[in-house]
Amino acid sequence: MANFGALTDHFGVATTNLILEGPVQYRPVAKSRAEARDANGDVAAATWFGATDIYEVTCNYALISGTLNLGTLKLGELEVGTIVSAITVTTANGEWPKVSVTGRIGCGAVTAPTGKANTWTLPSVTLTGAKYAQPMGFTVSEGALTGDSFAFTCEIAEVVSGVGVPVAHGVSGAIGVLTAELVNSEDTQPAWSLTLSGLTETQAPSADEPTAAYHTASAAAEIMLDRDSST
Repeated sequence: MANFGALTDHFGVATTNLILEGPVQYRPVAKSRAEARDANGDVAAATWFGATDIYEVTCNYALISGTLNLGTLKLGELEVGTIVSAITVTTANGEWPKVSVTGRIGCGAVTAPTGKANTWTLPSVTLTGAKYAQPMGFTVSEGALTGDSFAFTCEIAEVVSGVGVPVAHGVSGAIGVLTAELVNSEDTQPAWSLTLSGLTETQAPSADEPTAAYHTASAAAEIMLDRDSST
């Protein structure tokens, strides 16, 4: 019988409450091409180079019950060979909270800075496994929240040999970007207040007036993540 459905939790994130929903993607990192062109501009020779055993991986999860504290999730090198480069958490008024985790598997071991780890712990924000839009690090004082997204990323760096094969990896630069979508359900301009320590507002709520529809607003903020200490 053929394989059916999303089956493999490559990052070990799934729990009884946070289920692997899919889709799951596990794709070899594409090779690059070097060319030599002749006098006519035609390709006279080509060499394809790069890794043969490093994979780009994405797993998608849904919080269907209980609670999830984002502080239990980490960016960076989860174990030797496995690096999480992005975690995006979304809530909406029409679905359960979603968590998408992206990274690479097959990387070389990362050497951490002295006294530091190769990971960043996400902020402490608790979500409930239920179908409604939930503020992550803010409150809504006017209007109604229709959805929000908290996207956390770090950079994966690599050194390649003279023939283009990756031989070393590193991680750095973790940050979180929060966006929120609100609707004006009454005769007031939507407004929010940040409550998560470290968040900086980068865009105050807008005032968007669609055709034959209720007014909406979007807002954004960012947070820098501190690298974990070594144990």
